[in-house]
Amino acid sequence: MPADNVILVGFMGAGKSSVGRLLARRLGRCFVETDDMIVAREGKPIPEIFREHGEVRFRELEAEALEALRLKAGDVIATGGGFPCHEGRMEALRDLGTVVWLAGEFVDLHERAGRTGGRPMLAGRAPAELEELYRTRQAYYQRAHVSVDTSGLGPDQVVARVLAVLRRVHAARV
Repeated sequence: MPADNVILVGFMGAGKSSVGRLLARRLGRCFVETDDMIVAREGKPIPEIFREHGEVRFRELEAEALEALRLKAGDVIATGGGFPCHEGRMEALRDLGTVVWLAGEFVDLHERAGRTGGRPMLAGRAPAELEELYRTRQAYYQRAHVSVDTSGLGPDQVVARVLAVLRRVHAARV
């Protein structure tokens, strides 16, 4: 892998942020979150960006963040749930390092995502509509290099599984 990043993808509630932080600490790497990059650049929280400018503008900001990620090497990167779900983005992420899909059952992910506020994609949507969004996004997530099932696991257990998968994929490099 040219840039040697580890990129976490998955639906809301998959644990990309918490797992990413722990994974970076375990690997002695920097942790980068695409949503944080956008917040820092825009100077406002994501729910405010959605409210003021809409989802289309937010996706444009994600595209800009993707360009900035091309400068990263050796980092652990957590993407927003919809980040890789646009044509060409998963391929671009795959070029930046090893893409790991944190997979899980929709019911579990939805429950976890609902525990923390500030998720514009949850606002005003029925569970059936969110499940359809999840099914649509799975087609993109499945293009990851590897997947790790997070069902019933806490962040530490998921990190252990991710490390095991990375060791298998990269032999002794991790």
